[in-house]
Amino acid sequence: MEAHGDRNWLRGDPVWWGLESKQTPPLIRNSEMHVPSGMGVPSSEHRFGWARQRMRPLAWPILKPVAWSPFFLISSIFPLIFTGKTPDDQFVSGALFIISWTLLIVPVSNARNAQPTSSDNLLTLPIDWVLVSLGCLLFMAHIYYSPLLGWLAYAIFWIAFLRSIKMISEVFSIPPARIISPLEKSTWDSTALPERWEIHSQSWNRGKISSTPIGDGSLVLYGLTRESTDFISISYICKFGFVQDCLFESHPYSYEIIRVLKELRLDFSQAEWPMELIVFDEEE
Repeated sequence: MEAHGDRNWLRGDPVWWGLESKQTPPLIRNSEMHVPSGMGVPSSEHRFGWARQRMRPLAWPILKPVAWSPFFLISSIFPLIFTGKTPDDQFVSGALFIISWTLLIVPVSNARNAQPTSSDNLLTLPIDWVLVSLGCLLFMAHIYYSPLLGWLAYAIFWIAFLRSIKMISEVFSIPPARIISPLEKSTWDSTALPERWEIHSQSWNRGKISSTPIGDGSLVLYGLTRESTDFISISYICKFGFVQDCLFESHPYSYEIIRVLKELRLDFSQAEWPMELIVFDEEE
């Protein structure tokens, strides 16, 4: 999710990092890498080039509901162990079980959907769908064969839950951000991109324009408009469909990403950043 207000649109809302609302986040935070020098960055001397746009940290919408999820997963077996304590043991157990997975899946999905340029493919979420499916099959089988299969299904669901938490932690390891530059949309021509890039639109448009695979994710060019200014963004979309900062020290593909960025050689020197969208370091 982007920060509200022009001043915070690029560097992010200070509240996200425990700063006062009137404070300005630094241009570079811990472990963030500078935009390659050949791509240029806006400054007080000129307003051309690429700038990092930070997005809302994933911990805000995810941590609390995910922290409650294992409580409901554990609670779901109590009506089956201590029978007769509820009006309908099977129903209460099933409801608690569904709540536990809802608290895990829905917040993660909503957090991803709130990120501009992220994927909307449900099956790419950081959830171990294979083990979840196996657990569902074993649960259905226990109705017809043996109650022991139900307890095996419960164990499988716990393994799936723990593996899913590990996947979510992997997403957390790289903060969400993208790099953006204003441009004159009439000058954009996707055919000028290096051969490795897959063209989704030859001309500039609001949406996906081009992409190239890197590691187990992809680097994607998107067009967007804010107020009366047109932009193009470069985002790294990880295998789970989340936007991750493509210029981050611990990113496993950071050096390959930098090499690909240097090959782009995009020149947008004809388009200036609007004054209201950028913050100069001299103001800090």
